Amino acid sequence: MTARALEKWQRVVRFARMAHAMKPPDKSGLPVPEVRVCAFTTWSVRRRNSVEGAKNGFNKPTQSSGGGGKVFSLSGQRRKPYVPRDEEYYTIMYDEEPRITTDVTCTICKGFERSAKIQCRVCGRNCHTNCFERRYRGDEQAMEASKRADTEAGWTCADCENLGQLLDEYETSMLMDKFDEYDSDQSTQITLEEYIEFQKDLCLESEGIELSKEREEEERELFGNIDISGDGAINWWEFLTAKSIHFLKKKPKSYVLKQLTPWEVKRIRDIFKANDMSQHGVLDHDEAVKVMKEWMNSVGLESPDGDYSKYLMTSSCVIPWDTFIREHAVTIIAARPNNFGKQHFLPVKRKG
Repeated sequence: MTARALEKWQRVVRFARMAHAMKPPDKSGLPVPEVRVCAFTTWSVRRRNSVEGAKNGFNKPTQSSGGGGKVFSLSGQRRKPYVPRDEEYYTIMYDEEPRITTDVTCTICKGFERSAKIQCRVCGRNCHTNCFERRYRGDEQAMEASKRADTEAGWTCADCENLGQLLDEYETSMLMDKFDEYDSDQSTQITLEEYIEFQKDLCLESEGIELSKEREEEERELFGNIDISGDGAINWWEFLTAKSIHFLKKKPKSYVLKQLTPWEVKRIRDIFKANDMSQHGVLDHDEAVKVMKEWMNSVGLESPDGDYSKYLMTSSCVIPWDTFIREHAVTIIAARPNNFGKQHFLPVKRKG
């Protein structure tokens, strides 16, 4: 191992220990899961360091505001921005059955007991009901989501629900900086007033004009779309999920397509085949809209205004399977969070 690689590894280990130290004590008596360096722990440590004024080798200040700033990697060196390139064409065959495997061990206690389990609809991993209730005791949102595990809509585990894991280090760092810019009072939440005030300052600084009433209404509507909980503030998880989808839309389609799991592919393809009357893997526009409606309803999601055509990301009259799955890979991933009903992060097609 080279000196640079060793230094980078030491930084990762030190950061993982810092993130682990911030976790509340686990009183369930179950084994503590391994520490994972993800977007949430990264933001948590940076938030604590900014409050305490700690300046260490890892928490180097970034200057990413403005789009052309410096961003440092774990090794302390400047990292180049991500440039999307679809170098390798990748697709999912229409007639090839996905290889679905089921992990019978519990993701929390690692046991094989044949007691009641809940299964993740995305990765297929299982978790004992008792283990889940002990681990997430007091988390009403998690407990409510787990009740849908036995329904058609299903339930998503915490690992699959975290879309920030699909981003690279540069994108995660940029999101953390942007969240801190919005959160002016350092309360770990972005209120509507903070969001609108930031947009006004940004418009005045970049365009030299004040934010118009029409654009302010659009920004308020955008804020409401991100604020899934409806509590009037955007927390880190809502911000991370919404912006992760934004970044995924800019990545190569082959890359996003590879992030789909066999469980997700099977669900959407079964609905596609059920509406493919010719059995040639081709749908017309109306049939494709019907597929999107049935798929959204199967995962427990609805259109707020009853219009499902806006979730169809292609305007072609004839839509083959290859085009359909490539254009809607981001949409499928956006449905992973345990949302229900009309509040969700699914992207819509731009008008015009």
